[in-house]
Amino acid sequence: MRYILPIISLLIAVGLQVNLPSGFNIFGAKPDLALVVLIAYALAADPMFGATLGFAAGLIHGSAVGISLGSFIVTRTITGFLAGLLTTRVFSENPIVPMFSAAWLTLVNELLFLLINPRFAPAVAFRTIGGECLFNSLLALLLYWLLKYLETRRKIRLVNARMRI
Repeated sequence: MRYILPIISLLIAVGLQVNLPSGFNIFGAKPDLALVVLIAYALAADPMFGATLGFAAGLIHGSAVGISLGSFIVTRTITGFLAGLLTTRVFSENPIVPMFSAAWLTLVNELLFLLINPRFAPAVAFRTIGGECLFNSLLALLLYWLLKYLETRRKIRLVNARMRI
């Protein structure tokens, strides 16, 4: 039950990702919406949840793209685990943490992907990675705080429901 909403969010993110217009980019990079959703959910959870969700994200994204399925699975699983691990080590209520975490985790994810599956010249790849880090950090900040807000509302509703009994 814990994985249903994140999986649905990943499916929606990948659907949007493959249909983004080509003009929607910074330095030739589009935001990786599946990675943003993975990082946002994993930052709000633990390493095991992050790794499991990362595996699902890699499987969904790799299947949608149609190439390098194993590369997507490995890099997303490691990224999800690191995001969950980061939650246990860093105070995540600080508004700066999700933004910098998303940038750092995007960098790690893309460098691992580049190492496993080199497709571009290094200069082009690093420029694209920089743009993707910028995009993902801004989107992850927004999504992370939205998820935190929704979780707080859910907890308030649970408390109110218990008080009525």
